Amino acid sequence: MKHLITLAVALICFSTLNAQNSNIKLQTKYGSDNKELQDLLRFQEVETIKLSFTGDDLKGKDYRLMVKEYTNGSLAKTDTIMDSSKFNYIPAITDSVFEFKYYVKTQLDNTIKMNFMFDRFSTPRLYDIKVSKDKYALHDFLKTSDPMSVAVNTNTLIMGYFLPYIDKTTGWKKYCDVAGSEHKPEEWGRVFNIPNYYLVEIIFE
Repeated sequence: MKHLITLAVALICFSTLNAQNSNIKLQTKYGSDNKELQDLLRFQEVETIKLSFTGDDLKGKDYRLMVKEYTNGSLAKTDTIMDSSKFNYIPAITDSVFEFKYYVKTQLDNTIKMNFMFDRFSTPRLYDIKVSKDKYALHDFLKTSDPMSVAVNTNTLIMGYFLPYIDKTTGWKKYCDVAGSEHKPEEWGRVFNIPNYYLVEIIFE
């Protein structure tokens, strides 16, 4: 029994060390460098961001990409966008760079359209929304302009698409107060009384 406990502790320590030792970094870039294209995106009210992951620890890793929808303070749905370990035509990452683009817009029919665009394919999604009077906003989870560290074998939140926090004193709609707060994104609905929002999560394993 003692040997089993020792083995279990060793496995936990190894797993933790494996996650902490990752050299994977994430950097993001909003919009397009092409002015005409950027003007068109703004006219269509499409938000876009390019996500660039770098690091030798990416090589040989599969990746799982998920969208989590929160409604009235609780997790309502988890949608797996891509799981490279389950599709033969989507190989594991072979390079030290892994990139994709994300497009999102709130449509007039009270749906949110998302599209994850990779080099050879894209994965569009359509979600019904519960609130239409306020605009959703896209934010990443980088705290500064420096790249964000990303652990392996660990679910990492990389983006949020959410409604604003309404300041009861001023009536102002605030987005940065939500994304930059000390509260965990999973708690936004309860803390800020946000009825509906989406979190994008990735794991390399």
